Amino acid sequence: MLTRRELLAGAGSAAVALALAGCGETTRPLAGRSRTPSPPRPPRMRKGISLIGDVNAYDDTLGVRPYLLDGPHPTTFVSLWLGWPAVQPLAPAPFAREQAFADLANPSGPAAPAFAALDAEIARANADGLEVALTLYQAFPDWSRAPGGAPSPPQFAAVPDDRSPDGPWAWLVAYLCARYARGGAGNPAGAHVDWLQPMNEPNLTWWPQHSPSYPGGTIAGAVAELARGAAAVAAATPGAPGLLLPATSDVVSTASPHGTPWDVFTDELLAQLRGWEPGVPVGWSQHNYADVKLGPQADGRWRVERLLDLQRTHDWPEPSVWLTEGGYQFGVRRDGWIAPDLERWVVDPAKTHDPTHPDAYTEQAAAIERNWHAMARLPVRLWSQYQVNDRDVRFQSSLRGPIQDTPAGRILHDPPYPAYALWPTLVSG
Repeated sequence: MLTRRELLAGAGSAAVALALAGCGETTRPLAGRSRTPSPPRPPRMRKGISLIGDVNAYDDTLGVRPYLLDGPHPTTFVSLWLGWPAVQPLAPAPFAREQAFADLANPSGPAAPAFAALDAEIARANADGLEVALTLYQAFPDWSRAPGGAPSPPQFAAVPDDRSPDGPWAWLVAYLCARYARGGAGNPAGAHVDWLQPMNEPNLTWWPQHSPSYPGGTIAGAVAELARGAAAVAAATPGAPGLLLPATSDVVSTASPHGTPWDVFTDELLAQLRGWEPGVPVGWSQHNYADVKLGPQADGRWRVERLLDLQRTHDWPEPSVWLTEGGYQFGVRRDGWIAPDLERWVVDPAKTHDPTHPDAYTEQAAAIERNWHAMARLPVRLWSQYQVNDRDVRFQSSLRGPIQDTPAGRILHDPPYPAYALWPTLVSG
């Protein structure tokens, strides 16, 4: 299979589409018959981990790096995270791309500590031979929206007003493409990323989901604008990473109290992007928490299979899926307080979905293994587990369990969950 670097030289061509589909061997011709090629073999599904927060740093401090590299089948892909408000809390002044770049690169500015830590982690993963993605957290600085606008509800990210290829969001994407371009000349650590995922669950975490300012009036129209803008600035940056879009959340259904059902959103977005030629490699990303925990839908098919159908319906050039985040989300219960304003949550082992499993930990391992092998038979390019270690807060899905901060230092969760032993054994193809 072609690497991302090879794809950069010929994205969108028929040869690239064939390479992405996998190049198979041919059968030995029978006597007196013409040589007939066998169906192409799909490329092996990558094994990825999405790492966010200080308890999941890609280093040796809490054992994450050696865990991912050891075992019979090591992890080959890591995704690290960055928050836009943390690195650019104030609008550039003057309000121009050049000043935005200067602010983000300022060695004494607010972005410097976050970029220094990120550079080091990426460089370490580069040295270990891993494929690296950088994901932007679902947050936008307040200054990216016009003053006086309606505030977004808590836990939602208000979509920027300017979604053009020459707006502040596109400036950030352009800066990240330049800083982490192939060759690593854009940062002191010489770090580079293979993929940039500039969105995160827009059908769930972004607000508003409907607006007259969006093309078509829905969040899919805003995402299509941002996708085109990200591709435009990436295509203009030598050695820029490929893009993984749109990082849809598959937990949103017609029964969900908010958000846009994942299939409705996907259908609308694919319609908006029909015929798009981005100029850089683009992989279609989705998160598979519902598929893992709930299993196939009522018709016996996985949500990813429905996504592939939608891609074919809308003539997406290379129907395939990158599962950039997911796994098994545990049911949790309150267990006191971490701090005066922060509750502690622990896994409730009785909150299982499948009655054939005695507890949530066994169900987690069984559900991950079942979905892994099902996805490996489809054109799925990546299967990512969200986190090795959890914090003891409400959302928990990790392989090991929550790390706790105590006066004596940080304590790893022991024993690890059964999925912790399972993960290094999983292999596709």
